[in-house]
Amino acid sequence: MKKLIFTSLLMISMLSIANGQFTKIGGGLALSSGFPFHNMPWEANKSGKIAISFKGIYEISVPLHISPSFTVFYPNITKEQSGTTTVSSLMFDINGHYVFNSLDRFEFYGLAGLDILYTRKKATYTTSPANAESDNALGINIGAGTYMKIAEQIDLYGEVKYIISKYDQLMVNVGVLINIDFLKKNKNSGK
Repeated sequence: MKKLIFTSLLMISMLSIANGQFTKIGGGLALSSGFPFHNMPWEANKSGKIAISFKGIYEISVPLHISPSFTVFYPNITKEQSGTTTVSSLMFDINGHYVFNSLDRFEFYGLAGLDILYTRKKATYTTSPANAESDNALGINIGAGTYMKIAEQIDLYGEVKYIISKYDQLMVNVGVLINIDFLKKNKNSGK
């Protein structure tokens, strides 16, 4: 756990040192292939597959962006005669984007980065005390995505990534990004 915290703090401090700025923030929905808790294939061990994601784009230079994101999964709840089992999870990603081409309304990028997953399983039984256990996993993201400008200050984004870790999974994210750089320019110009 100390290594995860240290790595996260190191990555965040590198963001503040880089000569760049946050240009877009937003969020959306994510759909995942899911994973079995502790890689046990029982129905009660499956994770949630639908999530809410929050994302930022930090522009270092024209083709390079850093994108931190935070994703909270809807828990998978399994009810049985003896009780209820809930598997919940959340993840934090720091991805690097390389923008291959920037057209008038579209930007296409490849991504690679670091994934930190926290997952928890809680079993509540009718005949015995509740049992809870948790696990962390460090992984690598690989994927691609696009931004589509729908207005001067709003972009839609779509992203597909595969997470390679103890809990491998495929994720698809879609959402809306607000161009905060555009908002700053309009505030400064008096519009």
